[in-house]
Amino acid sequence: MIKRWILVIIGIMGIVAVLSFVGNANAKTIYVGPGEEYTSIQDAIDNATDGDVIIVRDGIYYENIKVTKERLTIKSENGSDNCIIDGGDRNRSSVIVLKANGTTIEGFTIRNSFTGIEVLSYSNNIMYNNISNNGGDGIWLWASDNNNIAYNNISNNGYAIWIEESNNNNIAYNKILKNGGSIWIELSNNNRVTFNDISNNEEGVSVIFSFHNSIMKNNFINNGWQAFFFASSQNRWLRNYWDNWKIILPRPIFGLFWVISTPSESGVAIPIPWVNFDWFPAMRPYNIDY
Repeated sequence: MIKRWILVIIGIMGIVAVLSFVGNANAKTIYVGPGEEYTSIQDAIDNATDGDVIIVRDGIYYENIKVTKERLTIKSENGSDNCIIDGGDRNRSSVIVLKANGTTIEGFTIRNSFTGIEVLSYSNNIMYNNISNNGGDGIWLWASDNNNIAYNNISNNGYAIWIEESNNNNIAYNKILKNGGSIWIELSNNNRVTFNDISNNEEGVSVIFSFHNSIMKNNFINNGWQAFFFASSQNRWLRNYWDNWKIILPRPIFGLFWVISTPSESGVAIPIPWVNFDWFPAMRPYNIDY
């Protein structure tokens, strides 16, 4: 009987593997650009099927894009210096909206809208992009989990990355420079912020009503304020480099915590000064390059 169940399980696993292979084998590659069947990225997305690869030729594309097909890979042919998506108005809309899960956005300059990339789905990859000159956020995660945001240059936006009600995201190896604010984490848990170069922003990292996030091995250089938290606990600050902390002692991170004045339902929440620590701050900046 046990052997029979083992054989059934192995058979099911084999069927799943074959179906997965067939799905990948049926994926097609679509090219976008002058002389191609599709000259706009949105047209290519609308005519794609789940799992397809869209490669965008060099040029400037004046578009506001919505991704509604699952597991698409949308990438430039020759990198972000050569392929630009321009939203047309930095005070409204988004250049790219991700509504489908498992999307990869790779190798673009994304500029000139209110939000560069608006993420409303799960398990996406946003990599090797130059996201700049957006009036609001460079990247906005809203109720969006398990995303990977890595190896991007994010500059001259209202906020570089805004994370709201979003969990288990990985923010790594980004260069976050000259924004109004760098990373805002609100009502979001278990996110990892590691090996980012956070420099010359008006605000550094802010953690608001959030728990169990890790902020580790980043460079904090010449930001208006480096880090702040409000009504948040059990977040881990560790081995970051702080250009305004030159001694081998824990680096304090100041914030506010709420204390309830009375245990009854009519109690008043009073904010009081609180402190977290980066217990082992780095003494030299990390070489964050790619």
